[in-house]
Amino acid sequence: MTEANPQENSLDLDEAIAGRLARLRSLPVDTSRLDQLLRGQIPERPHHRWTSWPRPFQAIAASVVLLVGLVGAFLLTASSGPVLASGIQMAQVHADIVAGRIPVMQVDSIAKANQMLADKSPGAPSLPQIPQSHVMACCMKSVHDKKMACVLLKDGGIPVTLSVANAADMKLPAVPTMTRNGTSYRVQSVNGLSMVMTERSGKWLCLIGAMPAERLMDMAELVQF
Repeated sequence: MTEANPQENSLDLDEAIAGRLARLRSLPVDTSRLDQLLRGQIPERPHHRWTSWPRPFQAIAASVVLLVGLVGAFLLTASSGPVLASGIQMAQVHADIVAGRIPVMQVDSIAKANQMLADKSPGAPSLPQIPQSHVMACCMKSVHDKKMACVLLKDGGIPVTLSVANAADMKLPAVPTMTRNGTSYRVQSVNGLSMVMTERSGKWLCLIGAMPAERLMDMAELVQF
């Protein structure tokens, strides 16, 4: 009887294992269930039609979206319409001008004030003539991005601020109304100051001073555009 050779037995075993592995590699494997399971765990990204376009067209589409947004923002700003200058805000402007807390230009006439304001801010509203008033200084202010020309006057030694803007840019406040010689004035009192507002010749006017509102209306009647 012939004894088995251990080396030969080991070679036979290796060949058998290699053959089985070769057969396993050739068998088809169904991974569809695994694919479905993985897709169920990954959140879907929102689908945009233009994301499937070629990259140059994607860039053009993105630019168009950005341009539309900018145009919309511009139209919204341009159509904001008239704004309201509150009594408290206007009283503060008067106090700041009188106290010298804001930069002003020293002038001695309305003509000089208009020249200096036009040089500093082209297209700004011009100041009207006010006879029998001593002109002291002028400046340009902005109320919610709307230009307003201001001039400091002296009437009987009392400081009076006259502010002028385009009527299309400013709203009149909802305060009591007084009528003088056919002209309606919005009248209010803030911090000891009388304030009258009106519209004339397409302009918005506001006069402020520590004096009776009737006197301010008298001055407004003398305004000459």
